[in-house]
Amino acid sequence: MPCNCLVTERPITMKTKKKLTVTFIKGIDTPEKRVEIYDSFVTGLIVRVTKKGYKSFAYRYWYDGESKQLTIGKFGDVKLAEAREKVREFKRMVNEGKDPFREKKKRKEESPKTFKEAIEEYKKKYLPTLKKSTQTDYKYRIKHLLKGEGAREAKSRGFDGDRYIKDMKRFEIIEYLEGIAKNAPTQAQRIQALLSGIFKFSKNRQWVDENIANKIRLKSRKKSKSTRQNVNLNNEQIEILWSAFDGHAEPVSSMFKILLLLGQRAGETRLMKWKYIDLKQQQWIIPSSDTKNGIKHYVPLNEMALDVIKTLKPWMSGKYVFESPVNKGKPIGSQQKAAQRIRTKTNVKDFNIHSLRTTVATRIAELGTSPQVLSKILNHKKPGEGSMITAIYNKYDYEKEKRAALNRWNDYLESIITGKHKKILKLNA
Repeated sequence: MPCNCLVTERPITMKTKKKLTVTFIKGIDTPEKRVEIYDSFVTGLIVRVTKKGYKSFAYRYWYDGESKQLTIGKFGDVKLAEAREKVREFKRMVNEGKDPFREKKKRKEESPKTFKEAIEEYKKKYLPTLKKSTQTDYKYRIKHLLKGEGAREAKSRGFDGDRYIKDMKRFEIIEYLEGIAKNAPTQAQRIQALLSGIFKFSKNRQWVDENIANKIRLKSRKKSKSTRQNVNLNNEQIEILWSAFDGHAEPVSSMFKILLLLGQRAGETRLMKWKYIDLKQQQWIIPSSDTKNGIKHYVPLNEMALDVIKTLKPWMSGKYVFESPVNKGKPIGSQQKAAQRIRTKTNVKDFNIHSLRTTVATRIAELGTSPQVLSKILNHKKPGEGSMITAIYNKYDYEKEKRAALNRWNDYLESIITGKHKKILKLNA
């Protein structure tokens, strides 16, 4: 009498042998321990499946009386038919007395990476692991590394992208960074950190033998009397600067105004996106990916800030509020040169971009805002007062208090730029 029993496939063991198919490989469940499934159609081909579910092809063979294994590639990146053809190619090598592993290593050594190729791999595989604000910053600075790209002065100063990265020398890196440090020491330090990251990435992939950009100490310039400090701008300076902002091209004009109205970080303000502006709730949300401390931040929009944003909206169709007029779809870059032009035009020598944040923080405090609320407005990680233990348990965002403080600053700033403040002082004199 025939049996109607359900016939099940033999369970996969550490060394199962089977004619591989794409459907079968896709259907392999994540094992408790790594397993290797041997292909019965092309001997020597195996599929490895790790306990994390990672599936890859490899070639298992004997050479000089020794069992060896050569990785072919990840399943999905490499097709089954391609893996089988690769194994046939490796078998021909073995029959000719060649070790496929050694031949692959030899080809790799004979085909080194160029500096530009290493950078592209770094951008593709490492940058996506960083937060978005850091990605944007690094992508901007990477241009300075390659000759012919980046800012005008970097076009002749950068490195030849077609040069093999393994042939680059430490003294060249030092001389390059020292050239930048003469006029921009902070820029030099940040580019050094970026270069060190690229060489570390390359060393891990055996494209270079050592990280020649690591642990480079750059001589910092002695601070001169003319070095600009972050200051609390006085009323006369604020009035002059606001007028200069009005006369500057967009969107830089509006960005400088927003910095003076809301006191947020310049780097975070440059990344302001329309989708995070809530005109109904009169609020700007800065996602954690864009903040310096990785904490999501809610910024109440006062009346003048709303006017600036609404005026700008018809002209900015991209995702960024302050979109670059040169690189469409990208935010504007650092505006240090624009700040320099405004300093020259107004003769307000104390003006620098960070002084806008310093001024807002100082004036809001003078208007009676508590340190705790001020800390929340500025999105500092540490609380303005009290212990860190208190901060851990206190999750209140002080939205009402922040809005009230920024509204008070709005009214006071408006009185400065309209001249009302001067009239009040005369009346009280």
